[in-house]
Amino acid sequence: MRVFFAAEPEEAQALREALGAATPLEAPFPLHLGQGVLVAETGVGKVAAAMAVAYVLARHVPEESFFLGVAGALNPALKALDLLLAERAVQWDVDLTPFGRAPGETAFGVRFFPSDPGLLARAEAAARALGFPCRRGVVATGDRFLADPEEASRLRALHGADAVEMEGGAALMVAYRFRHPMALLRVVTDGAGEGAAMDFQAFLKAASRRLGLLARALAAYTEEG
Repeated sequence: MRVFFAAEPEEAQALREALGAATPLEAPFPLHLGQGVLVAETGVGKVAAAMAVAYVLARHVPEESFFLGVAGALNPALKALDLLLAERAVQWDVDLTPFGRAPGETAFGVRFFPSDPGLLARAEAAARALGFPCRRGVVATGDRFLADPEEASRLRALHGADAVEMEGGAALMVAYRFRHPMALLRVVTDGAGEGAAMDFQAFLKAASRRLGLLARALAAYTEEG
């Protein structure tokens, strides 16, 4: 079984419709079953994402999963509705530097949490087949919607991040601890600076539709090709 996680209701609804996941399951968050797939609506933020991922991995033991959603661009080369394939993610609001840790480094010594390389390659192939502009990069995750251009520049310089969002680093951290293959995929809605909130709302529906198409392609994948 494959799981598709998304934080926002619009994102999750697009995934449910694309994947035919119409059967609700009992869970502390919206969770729906389809043919060989689960769609989990985690809610916004790191705690919500981590809780949902841990619950699904422990309760349903899926083979692999994808965390999909939207993000604000830090890399000026990224445009609205471009797809960012996150090779790794860092929690930019984790700060243990007084104890000699690097910015974003967690207490157990990991700073960047990786996407599964095989799943990421599969997502890249699916995106290109669909004609979606895409690139690989780094995601910065934090529990605050970023709408400050100076802070956006700081995060890009500090972490080499291409985009910023509120769940991916936490989701990949849980997957890392569970030794579970997961890939983080983000569609750009805004530039994480002035006007970010308005851009986010303007592009959320279109980005969610794009995520649904990508999820459908990924759900159709078989080992035989």
